[in-house]
Parts: sequence; C-alpha cells; structure tokens
Amino acid sequence: MNTISKDQSIITQVAAKIAADLTPKTDDLQTNVGNWVVAFDVTLEALLEKHGMTELTDEQVAEVAQQVFPNSVVVTQTSAPQWATQQAQTQTSGFQVRVKGKQHGDIPAWLSAECAKKGVTEVWDNRDGLTVNPKRPWFKSTTSNDAFWAPKPRS
Repeated sequence: MNTISKDQSIITQVAAKIAADLTPKTDDLQTNVGNWVVAFDVTLEALLEKHGMTELTDEQVAEVAQQVFPNSVVVTQTSAPQWATQQAQTQTSGFQVRVKGKQHGDIPAWLSAECAKKGVTEVWDNRDGLTVNPKRPWFKSTTSNDAFWAPKPRS
C-alpha cells in the first residue's frame, strides 16, 4: 500500500468536507452519494493540483477514509475519467453515461443520476444550441425520447 503524506491526508479530508457542503441533498441516497463522489473527485483534483501534488490513487484515498472513519467499511471506486474527452463518461455508483458526438464543456454532476433513473447510457450534448433556443434540452438520449435539462434552482 502506498502511504500518503500528512499534507495529502489533510487535503483529502478538506476535499471530502467541501464536497459534502457542495452536494445538494435529495431523498435518494444513491443520488446523494453519486453527487458527493463527483464533487469529491473534482475538489480533490483541484486542491492537489493547486498545491503541486499528484493525484492520489484509490487505495490512498481509501487509506485516508479508513483513518477518518475507523469503524467503517471503505469501498473504493475507480477515479473519474478525463471529462474533456470526446466520449466522456461520468460515474455515479457504477453507472456510466457517454456523450456521443461533440461534447460542449464539462459534464454536469446531475446528468449521471438523472440518466440512471431512466436507464439512458448515451446522450447527445445540445448545450451549444441553448443560446438560440433556451428551451431545448441540454442533453438528449441517442436511443429514446428522454431529454434532460439542468435542475431548477431551489427557491
């Protein structure tokens, strides 16, 4: 097992707390966990990069989690793939969504959870046309009529 430095451990714990604060709470535990995982991955990567450190392996993250939560079973998940690739994939509790064709920016955290509810695994990214038609769905399934818009902010 690769050990991590004290600084990496602290940054990982801070990223976990920030991710918890950023994650909107819903009634669906799986969605909450999935949203937290995405927020954690992005936050941890940004903090480590800012401090000139390399990304931690899943085993190293699990080691920190075991230190923070000693009486818990820690399940590791593969790290999120590069978001800027043509066939981007996001993972939420093992569920994967691919973008077919051209991708227009980072994949939002909410998309994977929404696609999982409808069993959609591949979408078109329509965000480039939203300025012309703001009512157009952000993402559209490549195999069904399912469409996905950004969640409306809570008032």
